Amino acid sequence: MNQQRIRFELQVHTKDTTLACEFTPGEEVTFGRDDASGVRIPDESVSRLHAAVRLSEDGKFLIKDLGSRSGTNLNWIRLEPDESVRVRTGDRIRFGSTECVVRLPAGDGPDDEAAANAPEIPKAGHETRAGVDEFKTRGSLLLRLNASGTLEREIGWRDFYDRYVPLIKGFAGRAGAGGEEAEDVAHEVVANFFRASHRFEYDATHGRFRGYLKAATLNAMRARWRKRGGQVNLGEHDEVRIDDPGYVDDVWAQEWTRSVIERALEAVRSSGNQSEQSWEAFDLYGRRGVPAAEVAERLSMSPESIRQAKSRISRQVRAEIERIRTEEG
Repeated sequence: MNQQRIRFELQVHTKDTTLACEFTPGEEVTFGRDDASGVRIPDESVSRLHAAVRLSEDGKFLIKDLGSRSGTNLNWIRLEPDESVRVRTGDRIRFGSTECVVRLPAGDGPDDEAAANAPEIPKAGHETRAGVDEFKTRGSLLLRLNASGTLEREIGWRDFYDRYVPLIKGFAGRAGAGGEEAEDVAHEVVANFFRASHRFEYDATHGRFRGYLKAATLNAMRARWRKRGGQVNLGEHDEVRIDDPGYVDDVWAQEWTRSVIERALEAVRSSGNQSEQSWEAFDLYGRRGVPAAEVAERLSMSPESIRQAKSRISRQVRAEIERIRTEEG
């Protein structure tokens, strides 16, 4: 019996190009500059056999670098050779200088069981931010984040504002809202949550929170534009694209991924589980691509210590990313 083939797509960031192939469970495909690669990337900065993507037997896509000259980055974090990491829709992959966005039309596959049971990283204290005083002392948001209702997160309104407003602003801006309009949309979405109840409850039996928040954002945008018509500030955009489902899904996935990565980085950095020197080693070598020898000289560390710090912190960040995705979508 023929096995179902599952499509894997990479949208090249600076070109109107999609790199795609179909996998059966257990299959691995190479990506590189060589004609013999399963998926060819025409870029001189890409190695002949640069990276490989595999579909696991349980339906998860994983990527690894094959010892490439210029490296492979997943969500702005460098992969070590033969390090295998899961990818999902909206993830950013960079092969050399070619940056792509992942799209999985059949879905991301099953959640990780370990991530589902992982505790939330304790948040460091932070100062009150201007503009959110109306939210900071008025109760909390209760999220039931799995279908059985057994996993709950209680989020203060200030944390909710800080966590989701940048995401909503980024999405609204790319969907047609210009400048201050995007900020107004974001504030209105949070205000709608706030006004709904002193203790709003979200229940995952009605869908993942990621999708729920997207729907709330789209509803707020449509309501504003129906009310104000031609008076809405669309900035440089000449059309509103919120009624194009494919475009909306892609943009929301990309902005959600960016938001999740930023949250995970901040959570790990503020947890106090690593020194500032280790974090700087991770940032320079793992994220900015500075050679290990140069980072070692700058920080008075050995190259091996640089790689160990990068690997340790990368694992923590990716575990936090998976936890957030498993809980919220």
